[in-house]
Amino acid sequence: MSDFDNSTSEGTAAQIINGSHPTLQNAKADFSGLANSASSQNSDTTDSDQPLTHYHSFFYDLFTWKFPRATGFFFFSAISLISAFRFVNVLRYVFKATYLLLFGVAFLEIAAKPFGARGIISSVRPKRYYTIPRDSLDRLFGELHDLLNFFVLEFQRVLFAENIFATVVAFFASFIGYFLIKYIPFWALLLLTTVTAFTAPLIYLQNQEVIDEQIEWANEYVNAQLVSGRQIAEKYIDDASVRARATATELTQKVQGYAGKKSPTTEKSQASSLSGHNGVSHEFPDAPKSDLPAVDDESDVKVAAPEPILA
Repeated sequence: MSDFDNSTSEGTAAQIINGSHPTLQNAKADFSGLANSASSQNSDTTDSDQPLTHYHSFFYDLFTWKFPRATGFFFFSAISLISAFRFVNVLRYVFKATYLLLFGVAFLEIAAKPFGARGIISSVRPKRYYTIPRDSLDRLFGELHDLLNFFVLEFQRVLFAENIFATVVAFFASFIGYFLIKYIPFWALLLLTTVTAFTAPLIYLQNQEVIDEQIEWANEYVNAQLVSGRQIAEKYIDDASVRARATATELTQKVQGYAGKKSPTTEKSQASSLSGHNGVSHEFPDAPKSDLPAVDDESDVKVAAPEPILA
């Protein structure tokens, strides 16, 4: 039994070394599939028939766990990287590794000089230093260009509500992040965002029917409430317009009544003005039309004689 176990373990170790183990083969297949989705040209387009970048397929396959081993590797690598930068002073260790490396190079080169021998580092120095080929840089900048365009396109699709569900999800995510950043540090928010980005699509795919039913029910409920609110608003608007028309009609009638009705003082003043212009005024006597009659001195006019003065 022990011989069988030993032979099995040796066979497993040999398979791991030469890369023929089933687990390694499956992992290689997942990484190859994810790499092919990143390199293949995407046939999807936006609503305006604008072609999407190949990173759209890459991130979709990555976050939906289409290739679980490759997605798991990226997920745990991201978690480890965030935790390392949080709990380990990575920059300090980078400087430490740099000065140790340079110290070892200098020591090995100087150690052989007193004996007249050539330095160890000088003996292994390449005849031609390595340079980055231009084609590699062109490919790198091309991939960087496509990656930036992916984020720009996706942001615009969310901003202009090409998919209203994605816009609503982005709204809730940014709203929750706005409040969480007040109470938790940035590294914790980044860790929470990473865990959510890798686990939420998987939870949705495993419970798609139930979640779709709830989303459909919520959509119907919201539409019903919108219809009810629109009907109530139309009713209030109609009632307000009817009252406004009635009030306007009543005010118009009152104004017309006040304009058509005249006061007595106004009528008298109007009548007197009309009589003064059309007829002759009788407030003063008529002037005489003939000469005054002659007066006789004897008959008509008698002058009284002065009375005698008594002595």
